[in-house]
Amino acid sequence: MLRVVRNMREPLVSVSMITYNHAPYIAKAIEGVLQQQTTFPFELVIGEDCSTDNTREIVREYQRRFSGIVRVIMSETNVGMMKNGYRTVMASQGKYVAFCEGDDYWHHPGKLQKQVDYLEIHPDCGLVCSDYDVVYFETGKRISGWNKKYGRTPSQLRDVADVLRGGRGIQTCTVVARRDAVFRVVDSDPNIFQNENQPAGDNALWVGMFLLGGIGYIDESLATYNRPTESATQSRDVRKILRMSILMKEQMLYLIDKYDLPVAERARHLEDLWRRKLKLAFYEKDAEMAAESKKNLRQLSSVEQLQCWGAKNSYLNSILRPALRLICRSTIPSAK
Repeated sequence: MLRVVRNMREPLVSVSMITYNHAPYIAKAIEGVLQQQTTFPFELVIGEDCSTDNTREIVREYQRRFSGIVRVIMSETNVGMMKNGYRTVMASQGKYVAFCEGDDYWHHPGKLQKQVDYLEIHPDCGLVCSDYDVVYFETGKRISGWNKKYGRTPSQLRDVADVLRGGRGIQTCTVVARRDAVFRVVDSDPNIFQNENQPAGDNALWVGMFLLGGIGYIDESLATYNRPTESATQSRDVRKILRMSILMKEQMLYLIDKYDLPVAERARHLEDLWRRKLKLAFYEKDAEMAAESKKNLRQLSSVEQLQCWGAKNSYLNSILRPALRLICRSTIPSAK
């Protein structure tokens, strides 16, 4: 039975949901929040960033129907993903903040209760996340219990470097965190959390939260991450993928410097950055970037040698590209 509180003067949990052009998915995301069975009041704060489809009309209708729970943050112009995320989080009123983007959803009606109970019992814990399912938009294929399947356990993170390398299974739509700690991290670094030139803010937030308190984990799938064919971090366009992965690696290097991590850690990721740039140079036929990448790499593999030559020679590039496409293509290694 749906147990939601409609007089929302003091919500214990604020759910932060950012959305842009999510018309096919946003209703399911909202319903996943509204179905939560809790012993406490919660609110849903939706940051709607001037969608060009009918996402705005959908979220406003939910706000009309559930005015005691749903609040929609809007503006007359598009502010971008980072600023939309910032304003939505900062509008939260609860002791805890939960996250769910507009194309993901919570499939377990006890998600919030389980996670809030965990945080209440563990006062030193900054955030708690859970296992999750992954659904591929294009095929509809579902992989249940992604972390369990691939041996990821966020609670075993031991240092900042571990978190930077990908968080070992911290998926945004599974996170519930202490609001005061989230505010401290977000306000401490506007260069990350209010800068539209940044590729994302979630991993930087997990790093900051890790330093303020432990990371808890519930070994149960409570949410579904929808994996699209095209998004900021997924694409059939190899060049788009590589540009994004370069931005993510540059953000990682910024965080390594910020938190004064060992020189060896920085050197490892800096080398990886130049290898990504070399791949991009090949696909964009950018001889100058290829030369700079080669200069900053101690040793090139045979494939990387071919990439260097192909970046400088259009004819050779056209011959090599089909053979190297599968080898050079990569998913976004956001923190590896």
